[in-house]
Amino acid sequence: MKLARNLALLVGLVAMLAACQNPTPQISFEGTSTVAGVGYDLRLVVDRHGDRLTGVYEVAVAGGSFSGTVDGTELTAELKSSEACVYSFTGTLGETSLTGWFEPSACPSGTSGVWSLDRK
Repeated sequence: MKLARNLALLVGLVAMLAACQNPTPQISFEGTSTVAGVGYDLRLVVDRHGDRLTGVYEVAVAGGSFSGTVDGTELTAELKSSEACVYSFTGTLGETSLTGWFEPSACPSGTSGVWSLDRK
């Protein structure tokens, strides 16, 4: 009887804690990726965990993963379009925008460019 009561109490506490968890804030941006003077439609969706941002980006018909950290408004990230192609990204995260530049860090045929995005 005592075991059943303690088990019921434990199950109730676990359910209450699970209900109190806030969902991870998801942030969406839309804008342009510019490479060699040519602009491409860009979409970025990230989850924010404190100072960490993780998510995915889509530019034109390609995409990849986004993983970075924010210090104040300064943003540094890694863009990975494939296992063989990684870019470093440095920029600024504002209340309504995200801007910055990227360059290949491990991408043999990669080119540098800039991102300009607005929060949606």
